Amino acid sequence: MVVHAYYEGDARVRRYGESLAAMGHQVDVLALRAKDKPKREHLRGVEVHRLPLSRRRGGTLRYLFEYLWFTLLCGLVLTRRCRRYDVVHVHNMPDFLVFAALVPRLFGRKVVLDVHDLMPEVYCSKFKTSVRHPGIWPIRIQEWVSHRFASACVFATERFRQGAIARSTVREGNSIACMNAADTTLFDCNAHPWRGPKEDGAFVMLYLGTVSHRHGVDQCVRVLPLVRERIPGIKLLIHCKLSEGEGQPLQELKDIAKELGVEDLLEIGPPLPLQEVPARMSEASVGVFTPHMDVHIDMALSLKVPEFVAMGVPVVSVRTSIMKSLLNEDEVALFDDGDHEEFARHLIRLHEEPESGRQMAERAQRLTREHGWESEFDGYVALLERLTGRQLRAQQALA
Repeated sequence: MVVHAYYEGDARVRRYGESLAAMGHQVDVLALRAKDKPKREHLRGVEVHRLPLSRRRGGTLRYLFEYLWFTLLCGLVLTRRCRRYDVVHVHNMPDFLVFAALVPRLFGRKVVLDVHDLMPEVYCSKFKTSVRHPGIWPIRIQEWVSHRFASACVFATERFRQGAIARSTVREGNSIACMNAADTTLFDCNAHPWRGPKEDGAFVMLYLGTVSHRHGVDQCVRVLPLVRERIPGIKLLIHCKLSEGEGQPLQELKDIAKELGVEDLLEIGPPLPLQEVPARMSEASVGVFTPHMDVHIDMALSLKVPEFVAMGVPVVSVRTSIMKSLLNEDEVALFDDGDHEEFARHLIRLHEEPESGRQMAERAQRLTREHGWESEFDGYVALLERLTGRQLRAQQALA
């Protein structure tokens, strides 16, 4: 597998790798290398090879440099090993990272492109522009070429898949959706039962993930003055995921809290190792997903939502199309982007009526039953079997 990310922090990639390794397959991963990580490491059956490049947030030129350099490094590694693997599974972003597998593809190996996000929509979101902007056309062209180069494409949501089919970057029979689903072997609500609001009156609103404007964490801060009197023990706990050299969005969040006089209600913790996330979720009163709406956010599903659901934690979320398509209004508390009054009402109700939150979380378990990782992974395995013409229960080498 090839991913322009830190392997240990990418739950989707880890889940693929560990699931395949558990079936007896050889799985190698080419990934970025954080300063404190070894060049090579064996993790739960997966061989992780970290290449000499770390991740930094920046403008278009920084992203382009990182993407091109990483593609070149991975291409060199895969060229040397072009006959070793039956399948090379490449994760976007960027889409053109799939061309790191050019030589294995020429030698008849199958190449799968895993589309975590549709790149044109992501860049429209990041740089606040329209999908029709001329600057987006190069991204749309590389998307089309990359999708067509791959033997097959896997999309993180059916909405992404249908969007790609609609603009003819991929053929319907040459693609599947493998949803970002909770790994219930790790996110096990029986191992870490949800405790609900604390007996001492503490009410913990938990946010996990990237801190940036488009992820809307500021909405969690802005709602605090509206609920402080009704929920005296409220606290916003953020375990942020930051890249090297990134800090401005986090400082802006602290500035907002100071301006609103709620800095005492804001607690910022370090990034959590994946194994520690379930226990921390079980201690939260409510999980939040509060992005600012745009063309990408409306169709993108945060993995933290199904993970909160699997852990039996009530969720308050912005009302996006993808959320409405997956969860009913009685399974998750939804509010319109920017409607902090409605956000506040949901939090107050969950605090004053904890049993209603528990019932809402129980109803939401339907999502886990219908879209558990086991069923999503079965579709992926069926795709690999079709591509290779082999039964994967027999040991095959996968990269």
